[in-house]
Amino acid sequence: MSNNRSIKFFILIGIVVVSLIMVAAIPFEKESHCYSILSPIDVDSDENSKILESGCFNSFSETIQAATAGRVHLDKDISPNDVTEDMLYSREDSFELTPDTVTVIGLDYKNSSFGGSSYTWSVTGSGCTDTLGFRVGSMPAGWDNVVSSAKSFSDCNHYYHWENTNYAGAVLDCGPTCASMGVMNDQTSSEEWYK
Repeated sequence: MSNNRSIKFFILIGIVVVSLIMVAAIPFEKESHCYSILSPIDVDSDENSKILESGCFNSFSETIQAATAGRVHLDKDISPNDVTEDMLYSREDSFELTPDTVTVIGLDYKNSSFGGSSYTWSVTGSGCTDTLGFRVGSMPAGWDNVVSSAKSFSDCNHYYHWENTNYAGAVLDCGPTCASMGVMNDQTSSEEWYK
């Protein structure tokens, strides 16, 4: 009887050890925060915006600093879900826009309610106008079919999330915010921003 207990005890210990090894082998997905700076296009154009610069950081504040060409410095404790238009650009401050100013027009989030990893879209100029908009015909690597919430800024009141590349399939207008995407959750493959 004592032998049976010893065998059961060692089997139980073996199961616990194997379970711990399996849990340790599951990759931990660390949040990343990426950005792209886009060139403007005429609102009547069917061209895509050019991606002028892209990058990724582990820190959201570093991403915003890079995405605004160093103009905006957020506190390191600001998370992507906390960001507001006032943090990115205050219309009351003494800052004067020039054609080479870089401003944020949109944020995509991997989780609903503006959580998880983020993708910041910035542009040269002041954002969306009556004559200028922005378009990306396909999502960056790692961001196809993963967007679960979004915010728009800089007068980009229409933030279109398309189901397929090149602006095809179902579409959801997320301007100025979508805390969730409904049937378009994890479906975005191309995007557009317009006033």
